[in-house]
Amino acid sequence: MEKKPLQYVKEIGAAELKLTQLNAGRSLVPVPRDLEIMPLGESVLLRDRTDPASVYYNRVKGLVPQDLPDLDRLLEQYAPGAPCFELTPDQMTEETALALSDRGFFPAEQLVYMYIPVQTGEEPAAPFPVERVTDEESAEEFIRWISHSSGGMEISSDMMARSKPFFYRPDFINYMLRIEGAPAAMGSLFLHGEAGYIANDFTFPPYRDRGCQKHLIELRLREAARLGATAVYTDVLFGSASHANMAKAGFRISHLSTFWIKK
Repeated sequence: MEKKPLQYVKEIGAAELKLTQLNAGRSLVPVPRDLEIMPLGESVLLRDRTDPASVYYNRVKGLVPQDLPDLDRLLEQYAPGAPCFELTPDQMTEETALALSDRGFFPAEQLVYMYIPVQTGEEPAAPFPVERVTDEESAEEFIRWISHSSGGMEISSDMMARSKPFFYRPDFINYMLRIEGAPAAMGSLFLHGEAGYIANDFTFPPYRDRGCQKHLIELRLREAARLGATAVYTDVLFGSASHANMAKAGFRISHLSTFWIKK
């Protein structure tokens, strides 16, 4: 049964918040993140004391007009220049926009959230070998792939040991796709209740435009359905390759969130 638009907005917000918590725990950073999540009225405040400049980990989700009298008190919870306000279309009122603008915030970016109802289907053809991260050894290899995708970021033994257990949790499924034995593409599936969330899609440049992500998306949709998800969500930059891949797979746009930041 098709859900109403605001139901998707609410479910996407809840799943994305849980995924953010997991991402904070698995972050490949020298100092472990100290992510706090605090309610303030209808708003949810995310704050990372170890990285106060991070837009992703210092966000306010759900700012609505009735919370505006507490806006200055809310801003006191953050370092100067923070936080980032993420507003969904139903929260994007003239009153809220003026209040943020008066305090030096401006709309800097938009993110497209997409959804697809899922159902159990036939297993997709396997044009490429795909491995699932299932233990410490495969988690370490997956993290090495992440390092390679990020230009060879340095990962200490402490960072590796701290992050590895997150990559084979039952609610966070990660896949590695190879072509002729070489790392070609990877992707993740996060599960929260009846919601699945596709994230971390990456294809290494030599293997793009060969259908790697098409196969990984189909694989994750089937796995999400098998594990009880009724819908799968994702977020993409408008007009990006990921946006095109998701649209081809049948994903539809739920909404665009606007991110307000200070200069």
